Amino acid sequence: MKYSFIHCLAHCALQTYVTRTLPSTMTATPRSPFHGAAAMLCLLLAFSLATTIASSVSSAAEMFVNGSSCIAAERDALLSFKDGITSDPSRCSTRTGHVVKLDLGNNFYTDDIESNDNVVHWLRGQISSSLLCLHHARHLNLSGNALGGNMTIPKFIGSLKSLTHLDLSNMDFSGRVPPQLGNLTRLEYLDICSDYQFYAYTYSSDVSWLARLHSLVRLDMSGVDLSAAVNWVHSVNTLPNLSLLELTSCGLNSSSPSLLHRNLTILETLGLCDNPFNSPAAPNWYWDITSLKSLSIFNCGLSGPFPDELGNLTLLETLYMASNNMEGMIPSTLKNLCSLEKISLHHNNIGGDIKDLIERLPNCSSDNLQILYLFDSNITGTLKSVLNLTSLSILSIEDNYLSGFVPVEIGTLRNLRSLLIGNNSLSGVISEAHFSGLTKLDQIDLCYNYLQVIVDMDWEPPFNLTGAYLASCHLGAQVPNWLRGQSSVSYLDMSDAGLGGRIPDWFWITFSSAHHLDLSYNQFHGELPLSLEFMSVQELFLQSNNFTGSVPQLPISVVLLDISNNFFNGQLPSNFGSPCLQVAVLFSNRITGIIPNSICRWTNLRFLDLSNNLLMRGLPDCGKEEQKQQNPSSNNSSRVNSAKRSSVIFLSKQEIHTLLLRNNSLSGGFPLFLKQCQNLMFLDLTENIFSGELPAWISEHMPSLVMLRLRSNKFSGHIPIEIMSLSSLHILDLACNTFSGVIPQFLLPS
Repeated sequence: MKYSFIHCLAHCALQTYVTRTLPSTMTATPRSPFHGAAAMLCLLLAFSLATTIASSVSSAAEMFVNGSSCIAAERDALLSFKDGITSDPSRCSTRTGHVVKLDLGNNFYTDDIESNDNVVHWLRGQISSSLLCLHHARHLNLSGNALGGNMTIPKFIGSLKSLTHLDLSNMDFSGRVPPQLGNLTRLEYLDICSDYQFYAYTYSSDVSWLARLHSLVRLDMSGVDLSAAVNWVHSVNTLPNLSLLELTSCGLNSSSPSLLHRNLTILETLGLCDNPFNSPAAPNWYWDITSLKSLSIFNCGLSGPFPDELGNLTLLETLYMASNNMEGMIPSTLKNLCSLEKISLHHNNIGGDIKDLIERLPNCSSDNLQILYLFDSNITGTLKSVLNLTSLSILSIEDNYLSGFVPVEIGTLRNLRSLLIGNNSLSGVISEAHFSGLTKLDQIDLCYNYLQVIVDMDWEPPFNLTGAYLASCHLGAQVPNWLRGQSSVSYLDMSDAGLGGRIPDWFWITFSSAHHLDLSYNQFHGELPLSLEFMSVQELFLQSNNFTGSVPQLPISVVLLDISNNFFNGQLPSNFGSPCLQVAVLFSNRITGIIPNSICRWTNLRFLDLSNNLLMRGLPDCGKEEQKQQNPSSNNSSRVNSAKRSSVIFLSKQEIHTLLLRNNSLSGGFPLFLKQCQNLMFLDLTENIFSGELPAWISEHMPSLVMLRLRSNKFSGHIPIEIMSLSSLHILDLACNTFSGVIPQFLLPS
């Protein structure tokens, strides 16, 4: 096949993708059938990777090689692989040779384990108008790449009139959606949805251009602001071939109650979630779309009773109507929905007995219903009513008013993956028999009931959990032995479960990969392992137990830590904390020594509470540390470079908004560390032995202060008038110090 420059132009993006990503992406996109210096040249043209065209083949190749981020040997391996590709039928027509498809869609996001840095596999730059050369292209997919540059979708895209498939979703576009897209009259697939990934803002105040896209089958504009598009329903109604319509989070605030002439006769999927309709659920135009198989009207501010018109949607398989303001029992017309597989009605005020609700579900679909979300719906009754739903894989009825025993027959629901019945008024004993047939169980929530889990010491569960929510359940006197084999658990909550004794060594190993561990409000005692660095836990809650010994070295992954109200003693480790730490709660222990210098590197820290301990001296003076690092005694260049690296760390601003250090033996002047805390809102230094004058820079460097408590210290001198500039200050406590001079007028009662 002979390739012209136009063909080269289309394929150069594929060339970039192959040579500039990890080898693991080689299966994501078919490879270009050309190679060599000509490909290097068209690469530069297509995505503007250079500001000028190379004057020779050799210089173009050199620019490409030097710009590549791949290791040379591995890049050569990929190039060699491409040399062997002699045909690319998925990109070019085998009949005409024209480029018909360009697919650079990116939908994966991974972590670089070695460096612990986020690696985003997206192309960066801008979309070149050279794409206009692709007169015969029918499929263009650039989704998930940072090619928008916070600019508008290029108007010239509307000139690619052969396109039947256009996907520009989740790119960093901003501004108005160009109405020129209405020129693409052959389009069958249009996706310009905007995700949170780029925090970009796109809008369209007039979507009448949609009316020209008569061939459109699938349309997704989720995340595009359509709040000013008053006739959006009528514009969409002009699309007779539409089978999928997604308009989630579009700011839609109006919905036509009905359509006189309904053209949407084959629409199967309708997504309108997270739009502020704030209107009664009935009447509405979509209740007449009898072809619907999936209806998502989650969190739309719908009110009133559930409409009887639901029974019109006899083909419906999925109904998501949760988080609205609906009131009352579901209508009996729901019995008409024999294909129903998934129903989500949670966060509505349904009320009534669950038995009545189950009886209103279609009997003809009892073997089809797989997912039932009813949590927080003000429902009463017992669990016996759900036993006939034999196909259930997810049963979510937590946060209601169910009572009585958990029937042992629950173990016959062999398809259950999630049994979520927490926060009700259930009572009695859960035994092995309840789990006998639940081999697929993945998540279990028994929290905040009156349940006892009593199983034999050698019982081996038939399931492998990823989530176990067991707070307030009576689990026995010690950590249950049956958990030892549950190494896939990511979320474990056994708080307030009456547990005691020492935590067995196997516990930390079994749950070393868990993200959330909560053992708080029990009676555990003894010491923790000296180091938990081998774990990958992000949220660790051990508060209100009887733990003793030293605070362990933490995993570098920890984000939230609460070990308060225990008997931990000794000094904090010199490198205490982690780069990800945001919340550290250590109050009411017996921790001694000083606050370690590592606090200067906690740039992500938001909340720190070290109150009621035995800490001495003051907060680390990160400024002095920085000066010391910048003025080394030796002229050794490596030490100078080290100092420069350290200064970057110490000079970085702190994100902390709450710092509580009450009731220690901290001393010294008002901490200079606080100069770096521009976001600080709550500061409590009471009941220490800080001394000296209050600095005038408080208002300048901590302008957001809401609470400033300095009671029971040895501060002296005048109260700085600059405190008056703290416009957000609500609580000021300066009592029991040795201040002198005139009380500032702004502190006196008016």
